[in-house]
Amino acid sequence: MPKKGTCSRLKKFYGQITITDKGQLAIPIELRRELDLKSGDKLLVIKRDDCQGLNLIKASEIDSFLNKIAKD
Repeated sequence: MPKKGTCSRLKKFYGQITITDKGQLAIPIELRRELDLKSGDKLLVIKRDDCQGLNLIKASEIDSFLNKIAKD
């Protein structure tokens, strides 16, 4: 059983990205398609507790995300 707060879905590697000098990054097209991310979509940025990365969550999905957390 995964630790609380750990994604239990299959993880997939999408390649490497580079942060520009403006702090921008490009999300790989395959991932954008899988997650149905469109130009103009808002993403919430959440730092992981272990300070080793971040999570991006579609703002439009935050209600279902928070409901899931509340159940856990």
